[in-house]
Amino acid sequence: MNAEEAPPEDVSDRHASARDVFVGRHSSVWQTLSRCTAIAPPRVQAIGHEDVGTFGFTSADRVWVLSYSRSPDANRALLDKLSRRLVREIVYVSSSSTIVAAVTACYEYPRVKLRAELDALALPATTRILTIGMMYESELQLPGGRNVATSYAELAKFVTMPEWPEEGGRRKCLFRVVERPFGSSLERWAYWAYAQLMRLLASRPCILRPLDLILRALGVRWYGYVHLSNRLWISTTS
Repeated sequence: MNAEEAPPEDVSDRHASARDVFVGRHSSVWQTLSRCTAIAPPRVQAIGHEDVGTFGFTSADRVWVLSYSRSPDANRALLDKLSRRLVREIVYVSSSSTIVAAVTACYEYPRVKLRAELDALALPATTRILTIGMMYESELQLPGGRNVATSYAELAKFVTMPEWPEEGGRRKCLFRVVERPFGSSLERWAYWAYAQLMRLLASRPCILRPLDLILRALGVRWYGYVHLSNRLWISTTS
């Protein structure tokens, strides 16, 4: 067996303390989550995706994957590399926006995240999927309308005491619907008009991309796949 075929070093340690290791220390989610008082070293650590091959994982570690690449192959390679490190559990942190892929493939982020979900589920049963919504510290940060959202406090609590739907369950949706008032009657009307356009275009919502760019420039956050994802989840769960 040559060096390229050699399996990764077995760094498991039966006597090691349980840790939560986040892969994606430069992600916006980790940058905010790390400020929560419940998330503190040495029990919780964060590394970059480039560190996965050399970090001293143990068999007691639970690994949370926040890293994201626009390349499905890169995401798959990261998950495969983690699966060979003999950790206790891998949790792929996904997005509620993946539901959009059931309607259209025109949005890259939901499509790539869904592909990574499927790759994660193809790994051993100790790999799980945690689906979060739009992240916020204060509800004031959320856009007007009804949002499928997750607070950082909720995510921190789940990290410290993860509970899955049933024994051996591999999926968990950690979000709720949070309704926020619009900033003005004009914004409320714009939201309603945008929703009508979305319904009219059905499977071709990316036709609205030029309008999305204008909304983004105006600081609006309820457009595009966020809008469609919220609508699909709310209609599914109501």
